[in-house]
Amino acid sequence: MSSAASVSSMPRPGFRALAVLTLVGIAAQFFLAGMTVFGAGTGWEAHAATGGAVGLPILGLFLMSFLAGLREHRRMASVLFTLYLLQVTLAAVGQGQPLIGALHPVNGLLMGLLAARLNFRLGFRR
Repeated sequence: MSSAASVSSMPRPGFRALAVLTLVGIAAQFFLAGMTVFGAGTGWEAHAATGGAVGLPILGLFLMSFLAGLREHRRMASVLFTLYLLQVTLAAVGQGQPLIGALHPVNGLLMGLLAARLNFRLGFRR
């Protein structure tokens, strides 16, 4: 095995782990929002805290996508990071502008679909 091949394949397991954490975190967000909407939750605090926490693996994906072995995922990681920034903005602006805030779950759905697609791509490539 050449050193170039081993260097380029080294970050892939960490990147894959971050992609899984991102997808699980986004799914948890929908669950927590549903609990709150249907009265089983304790409020939006857990949803907000989890939303902040899910930003960490998304940031990690974005930064790692600049490594040599992961450049093929840079576009998806960049779009996911951009959608996350938009998500935070929609939540903040939505407090005073409900029609803008209504886009928050739609954007969350897009984030989930993109995270699922990234996981699918990572799961079937070596």
